[in-house]
Amino acid sequence: MYRHKAIMTDRRHQILILIAKGYNNKQIAKKMGLTLCNTKLQKWRLYCYLGDIHTSIDAVYMGLQMGLLKDSDLAEPIREEIYESNNEEQMCCCI
Repeated sequence: MYRHKAIMTDRRHQILILIAKGYNNKQIAKKMGLTLCNTKLQKWRLYCYLGDIHTSIDAVYMGLQMGLLKDSDLAEPIREEIYESNNEEQMCCCI
């Protein structure tokens, strides 16, 4: 299976921050002056860099774990979802 070896660029870091703020692909493209296709490609490469992830929430969670994001970068709904799922994982481990 082909595995892309991605690096973290400033553009990908900016995209990660916008994802954490709750922006969708169209909003990210408009904000950064990119095409929608290029935005999706950059997100895919960002996901490759962060690990074997497939969702925006996973990207934000890994970004926090890797020190690429600060808690203040997160939109409130995303913050709640991350901390809710984190608490559920901790509860499952204790059973």
